[in-house]
Amino acid sequence: MAPKQGRRVRLRDVAERAGVSVGSASQAFGRPELVSEQVRERVLAAAKELGYAGPDPAARHLRTGRTGVLGLIFAERLGYQFTDPAAPAFLRGVARGMQKAPLGLLLLPDSRYRDEAARTVREAAVDGFIVYSAPRNDPRVEAALARGLPAVTVDQPRDTPTPFVGIDDRAAARAAAVHLRELGHVRVGVLSFIRALDREGTLVLDMTIERLAGYKQGLGAAWDDDLVRICRPNAEEPAHRSALELLRLPEPPTAILAMSDVLADELGVSVPAELSLVGFDDSPAAALATPPLTTVAQPHEEKGRLATERLLDAIEHRTESRSRDPRVILPTELVVRGSTAPAARDRPSSG
Repeated sequence: MAPKQGRRVRLRDVAERAGVSVGSASQAFGRPELVSEQVRERVLAAAKELGYAGPDPAARHLRTGRTGVLGLIFAERLGYQFTDPAAPAFLRGVARGMQKAPLGLLLLPDSRYRDEAARTVREAAVDGFIVYSAPRNDPRVEAALARGLPAVTVDQPRDTPTPFVGIDDRAAARAAAVHLRELGHVRVGVLSFIRALDREGTLVLDMTIERLAGYKQGLGAAWDDDLVRICRPNAEEPAHRSALELLRLPEPPTAILAMSDVLADELGVSVPAELSLVGFDDSPAAALATPPLTTVAQPHEEKGRLATERLLDAIEHRTESRSRDPRVILPTELVVRGSTAPAARDRPSSG
């Protein structure tokens, strides 16, 4: 018997048409693993016949307290996430972490930290948040924490009272700097990320601070503040411009440390004969460069997977996921390739 003309089709109508209970019909849509394939096919066929699109998401939210959506807070604007090599790898990890659950992902990118950005976070229909590489004092992060939903932080900020997944940026940068120092380089340039996202210096990027500290420790007496250049954004053009500025100095550096592989750009000089280069991230292009780039390898995809799994665990158990170690520091590795060599004064002569 078809529903009366003009009346909205309900889940009860679908269950009746399929010859199953309302509970089974509901599970066929929301928890299909709990019903047989035969029951699910009958329910979906009945829904199609009656023109039923599925349970009302708002009603499901009220009934279960869940939206089935995770919120992902980015530090940068959305377009940047599809150009920076690290972000897609991280997102692949998030996708891996979500494989076992039928969930959606809501991207909450930077909009220059206006009130609208924080309001979007406050109003987002999500079950929890992944904070990915955001600055300290970010209003969006504060808005997320104020909601009391489970949250996990990746990379930065480091003082957020949530579980944390990241690397030891200072130790990784120190290893890269020590490598150049041991090769005899005494004038080393640094291509750095910005230290803060605002002019007042309140939106501080912990990652930049930690990597600069690591470079300084690793270089020791070879550290020179005057050889540090800030690149904004993390892209080839500003990196190229900053590196050329360093190379035009009366006493140019013999090596450059770049905070990402993207910043280790083509410079029009012979590498490593005239200049040694060390990147950071070990992006897919690093091994294919000419010469292959020496760089710090870090597990971007694993970060995404672990952060997502921890968040899902917190949501499922309605905890802040503190049953496990709240801080996961993943390993890094300095991958030495052809872009670094001893400083020219230490190289044996060809004769």
